[in-house]
Amino acid sequence: MTKPLVHTTRLAGAYRRYLQSADPCRFAHEVDESYTAATLNALLSRGQVEQRRAAALALGMLGDRCSVDALGRAISDSDRGVRLVADDSFRAVLVRDAAPLHHQQLLRVMHLNDGGEYAAALSPAMILIDQAPCYSEAHHQLAICWHGLEDFSRAQQAYQNCLWHCRFHYLAWQSLAKIRYLNGHLEKSLQALDHCLAINPDLETARMQRRQIRRQLRQSDV
Repeated sequence: MTKPLVHTTRLAGAYRRYLQSADPCRFAHEVDESYTAATLNALLSRGQVEQRRAAALALGMLGDRCSVDALGRAISDSDRGVRLVADDSFRAVLVRDAAPLHHQQLLRVMHLNDGGEYAAALSPAMILIDQAPCYSEAHHQLAICWHGLEDFSRAQQAYQNCLWHCRFHYLAWQSLAKIRYLNGHLEKSLQALDHCLAINPDLETARMQRRQIRRQLRQSDV
């Protein structure tokens, strides 16, 4: 009965020191000495608020693909602080969920997509998926390429592939909703947005999309 209490105290102490020092390396080292990712996953789901915040932060630094579901669920935590930290950590884990070489390839694709260079990003994104077919963020970036090139059929398939590998990828749900909307499938678009907001209730752009579609559906019923 005392061992979990000791661990919780160590995690809280490391977290408080991090808030004072803003030293992520020290925080990660202190946590890594005392905790496994499985223990942090458990604390994230049922610890006190401070523990959940600390666990979410630590998993962003130390977690791997086994932490994705725990972080995905924590994005809808009752505490806003937990939600924000879990969101950042979730995305960090998704991006690095591959071998270092594939991680670097992904960063290149992301840079091109961020700059709107979708045609240039397409080939390296496809090569990356051939090399790392379970890399969910690679599928997401390929979907962004196809979406930007207005090939909505391939974009939809790529978003669905991303969600097959990571059901908590709320940005893929949101973008899938946009594709369905463009194809005139309003009800299916709403379903995708409901999934998106169930994962990330703070995503106001998705909430606005949902309101717009609901208005259109009401108007069509008049």
